[in-house]
Amino acid sequence: MTAQILYKELRLVLHPAALLFVLFGAMLLIPSYPYYVAIFYGTLGVFFCFMNARENRDVYYSAVLPASKRAMVRGRALFVAVLELAQLALAVPFAIVSVRINPNGGNPVGIDPNVAFFGLSLLLFGIFNVVFLPRFYRTGVNVGRSYLVSMIPVTLYIVAAEVLVHVPGLGAYLDGTGAAAQLAQLPVLAGGAVLYALLTWAAFRTAAARFEKVDL
Repeated sequence: MTAQILYKELRLVLHPAALLFVLFGAMLLIPSYPYYVAIFYGTLGVFFCFMNARENRDVYYSAVLPASKRAMVRGRALFVAVLELAQLALAVPFAIVSVRINPNGGNPVGIDPNVAFFGLSLLLFGIFNVVFLPRFYRTGVNVGRSYLVSMIPVTLYIVAAEVLVHVPGLGAYLDGTGAAAQLAQLPVLAGGAVLYALLTWAAFRTAAARFEKVDL
């Protein structure tokens, strides 16, 4: 059933703007740029998809399908994860090219596009999911306010993550772009992946519990 719901999400909920934002990993080629902004656009793509679903009354259409509310939330959470992971996966080749174009790194704004960046970006998405999804599924229709609330911790996280690379010692570790430096950053990537999975799972569990109480 989850596969069928995900198919429904991809056919009926996916907004064209979200596909464009998935390709924004190309922004990693921009020199002296806050690269987390490129990842932020992924959350905006999710927002457009939820708006598209609301305007087309997807919640009421889904209510008449032979699936539980919990299954519907699971399908939507999986849909969100697909968009987020697709954006990061497609950003990898641009990160590789960016490092080769600028072999000495030197992004004065913040972190360079390296292994640590992708680990911290996964955590960014996890924070967004754990705030946005449960907030939205309190009603199943209130997209705008849910997104604005989720932007508070996301913005604070982006600022903190960019500041970290300017901390002596820690910055040198997180901002390295050489082969040995990025190999040493693998624990950051692994940690980010684990936290992303846990936060997204918690987001689904909380959102499903709340949506089951909504009277449609």
